[in-house]
Amino acid sequence: MSTLATQDIYLSSFAQLEAKLPGQDAAWLKALRLQALEQFKQTGFPTNELESWKYTDLSLNLLKVNFTFETPASTTVISSQLKKAGFDVERVHLAVFVNGRFSEELSSFKALAKGVMVKNLASVLANESVKAFMGKIAVSQNRAFTALNMAYFSDGLFVQVEAGKTLDVPIHVVYLSSNGNQTTQSHVRNLLVLGNDSKAQVIEHYWGENVSAYFTNVVTEVAMAKGSSLEHTKIGQEDIKGYHIGSLIAQQEEGSHLISRLFSLGGALTRNDIETTLSQKRAECVLEGLYLAKEKQHVDTRTFIDHLSPNCNSTEVFKGVIDDQATGVFDGKILVRENAQKTDARQSNKNLLLTKEAKVYSKPQLQIYADDVKCSHGSSTGQIDEEAIFYLQSRGIGREEAKKVLVYAFAGEMVERLENSYLKPALKKLVDNWMEVS
Repeated sequence: MSTLATQDIYLSSFAQLEAKLPGQDAAWLKALRLQALEQFKQTGFPTNELESWKYTDLSLNLLKVNFTFETPASTTVISSQLKKAGFDVERVHLAVFVNGRFSEELSSFKALAKGVMVKNLASVLANESVKAFMGKIAVSQNRAFTALNMAYFSDGLFVQVEAGKTLDVPIHVVYLSSNGNQTTQSHVRNLLVLGNDSKAQVIEHYWGENVSAYFTNVVTEVAMAKGSSLEHTKIGQEDIKGYHIGSLIAQQEEGSHLISRLFSLGGALTRNDIETTLSQKRAECVLEGLYLAKEKQHVDTRTFIDHLSPNCNSTEVFKGVIDDQATGVFDGKILVRENAQKTDARQSNKNLLLTKEAKVYSKPQLQIYADDVKCSHGSSTGQIDEEAIFYLQSRGIGREEAKKVLVYAFAGEMVERLENSYLKPALKKLVDNWMEVS
């Protein structure tokens, strides 16, 4: 199937599917969907002629599959699987979406403090904050998959924390794709709105259990008011036949603090875009990530930090381990605008290749228009140090075990950096399991 033919399917399907989408009585939302569809019509799917998609050619894989809009049912008991994976779900709010739609039966919420709202987005489209922020941070213009998401989203997570309030325990949101023999797709949209001096912890967990190809397209918009704090973690545990395109786009006001962590371990093709705008003074962000790929997987990570105001700090640390014939991409850009004096921005990307066939493309970038700044960036890619292997072997450790020790020493740093006791044991187990299979 050609790229244009796939584009035509999405454009022509909207009229038939619109009645099944949430928000039929909301004129403002209908207008947003139609505007997004028009943006998609003008933009089309990205090609590798675009610099930001240079190393990811969708025409070779994703755009060849005819994904249906049908939503198969699933009877999976997700809480027991999460416990087996190392997540102590009794400690958190658990929200579960199956094939893009909220499952109240599989979810479990503890009592929420006054001023804290956690709902599925489709149920609160009349909320004033939804109207105020949806589509304003993650705009559809020149973003094909964001536009498709706006047009076709079926549900997602809505979190609102009012000024001075705290979401006392993390919310763990599981997006399960379970499609049997159908090649399905789901478009999920999340909106997180944090008031002045509020705090929240959100975990997005994408999980696939399938025998057929599937496509997940997710957009998370984050509005952070003065002094707010968000710890956001995304776990990509997609099935090997899964295709995942995801965006986290944040707007940070004065003194806000964002920690965004990404752990990507699955999927035939995965693309994650993480963008934040430090729009007012003393805003800070920390972006961290670990991507692991094997067989013929392709994992593409793009970050963009826009230093719009003075006295803002940003730190980026991303690591990748690429095995077999897999391919990794890291494209990180820091923009320091003319008025953003006293900026402190640091970026690091390190990659480990386990075979001669494994490939990684790393492109850290600094674009600076201010003169009173501290900015640095660096990238390194290499293979396992044979001297280190020899050293471990001389201590009685077998070669394969020595390789595992060195790989975990490299990749495990991103897990060890976690202070969240809920996440740490489960993510350590996920990384251990990946290395055992590899």
